[in-house]
Amino acid sequence: MKIAVAGSGNVATHLACGLATAGHEIAGVFSRTPANASALAAKVRSRAFASPEEIAAVNPDVVLLSLADSCAREVVDALPPVPGAVVLHTSGTLPQEILLPLSADAGILYPLQTFSKDVAVDLTSVPFFVEGATARAAAVARTLAESLSREVHYADAEKRKTLHIAGVLGCNFPNYLWDCCRRLLDEAGYPLGVIEPLVRATVDKAFAVGPHAAQTGPARRRDTDVIAAHVKALPAPLAEIYQKISDEIIKSHYEQNSI
Repeated sequence: MKIAVAGSGNVATHLACGLATAGHEIAGVFSRTPANASALAAKVRSRAFASPEEIAAVNPDVVLLSLADSCAREVVDALPPVPGAVVLHTSGTLPQEILLPLSADAGILYPLQTFSKDVAVDLTSVPFFVEGATARAAAVARTLAESLSREVHYADAEKRKTLHIAGVLGCNFPNYLWDCCRRLLDEAGYPLGVIEPLVRATVDKAFAVGPHAAQTGPARRRDTDVIAAHVKALPAPLAEIYQKISDEIIKSHYEQNSI
């Protein structure tokens, strides 16, 4: 398929490169930052669009919008209609209906993964979630997803919201806590790497037996003396987080009807 890409960030970079590798033609890349568009276009042997009007001019089969949620509606408003194309976006939170001013064939191509431009990702193992406002849009979204990944599912806007929340809880929040660990370890003169075996073993065990069964530590044992000592030793913002999460772990193991 001939695909025009709007966006040049982390997700756009990985998907455009993946689609090009899968044999699709990247007809061009548009970004509000021209240098970023040129950099991504070079990676996929394409060209940077100087203006959004050029997207419609190349008669793409698909327009793929991979943009931050905060600017997606603004970019959609700036793009010309492309009624002959299927228009997809990659957001986990925005509804497909925001694309209807561009084409009736609107849909979703949402990868549940964290992306950084220069960190390799095996797209074949990334779960993709698709939706379409029309049968054609749904079919095209699924075809593109299946050209990238072995794991493709349907998800409407409400289910994508749940997936996105789970992604934040399971990825972004632990990453923040690891950064807290880094700061604490720096002060003690140790590298972050000293907890790497612990973190990897924890992740492996959580997915092997389930996170509830895998839980260990002072809160799991309801060791309030240790928890209090740790809270006292931590700076105020982190102490509050430590106490709150410890309270919730205790509830989940010792009280009924917890989440």
